[in-house]
Amino acid sequence: MVLFFSYLLYFILFIALPIVFLITYRHKSSNPNLPPGRMGWPIIGETLEFALACQGGNPERFLNDRMNKYSPQVFKTSLLEANMAVMCGASGNKFLFSNEDKLVVSWWQRSMKKILCFPSVFNETLTRDNFRPPTFLPEFLKPEALQHYIVTMDSMASEHIELNWSPNREVLVFPLARKYSFALAFRLFMSIADPEYVEMICHHFQILNEGFLSVPIDIPGTTFNRALKASKFIHNELLEVIRKRKMELEQKGDSATRDLLSHMLLASDENCNVKSEMEISTQVICLLFATHHTTSSVITFILKYLAEFPDVYSKVLKGST
Repeated sequence: MVLFFSYLLYFILFIALPIVFLITYRHKSSNPNLPPGRMGWPIIGETLEFALACQGGNPERFLNDRMNKYSPQVFKTSLLEANMAVMCGASGNKFLFSNEDKLVVSWWQRSMKKILCFPSVFNETLTRDNFRPPTFLPEFLKPEALQHYIVTMDSMASEHIELNWSPNREVLVFPLARKYSFALAFRLFMSIADPEYVEMICHHFQILNEGFLSVPIDIPGTTFNRALKASKFIHNELLEVIRKRKMELEQKGDSATRDLLSHMLLASDENCNVKSEMEISTQVICLLFATHHTTSSVITFILKYLAEFPDVYSKVLKGST
C-alpha cells in the first residue's frame, strides 16, 4: 500500500501536474489579441535567455533576435515571472511616454519589490490617484536649491578625476562614473563622505542590482538570494543612519544637518502623517539605485559621444574654461 501511494504521488507530481500546467500555460499564451512572440518555459519564461545575453555583455541581442523573428514594432515575452509586451523603436517609445497614466501605468515586478524589502511602498499598479511623489522632492530639486550643490559637485568631481582618472593612461568609464555618482549621492542625500563606507554600500548595491535581473528563486547560492541578503544589509545600514539623524533633529532642531534625508524625516502628508523609517529607507534605496545605474549610464554615454565627436568636445572644453 505504501508503495502504491508512493507511485501515485510520483505520478501526480512529476507527470500529471506538469502536463496540466503546460496545457493551461499554452492555452493562456495563445491569445490571438496578443502581439507575436513566445512566452518561453512555464514560470521562468525567457528569463534565462535574457540573463545569458546580459551576462555576455550583449543584452540587445535578446531584443534584436525577437524583433527580426516576430516584429520590429512589438513582441510578447515572459521575464521574471511576468508576461509582457516589448515596444521597440521610436514609435514604441513615443507611444509609451505619451500615454503615461492613460493607456500605460508604472509597474514594479514582484521580485523587485521583494528585493526592496517593503512591497507596500509600491502598489501593483501606480496611477496618479494612488501614488504621489514625495512632497519634499520638488523643493529639494528647485534650481535655487540645486545651486547650493554645485560647489560640492565640482569639488568632488575634481577630486575624483585627480585620484581615479589622471594617474592612468586608460580608464573604464562606467565603473568610475558609478563610483563618482554614488559617492555624490551619499554626500548630497545623507551628508556621508566616508569613502570606505560608500564603497561598502556600493558593493552590496551591485549584488542587489544583479538580483533585479535574475531568476527569482530564493534558495541559498542563487543570485536572487544574494540580492535579498544584500538588500537586508543595506536596509540595516540605512536604518541606523536614519535613527541617528532623527536623534540629531530632535536634539539640535534647526541647527541639525539639512539634506534630503532630513527633508524626508520632517515631511508629512496632507493628514500630517510622517513616513516610517522603513519607508524612508526604501525610498533612499530607490534614489541610490537611480544614481548607481541610470546617472552613471548617462555620464558614460556623454563621454562616449564627446570622444566620437571632437568638434563638440572642443566646444564643450572651450565653454568650461
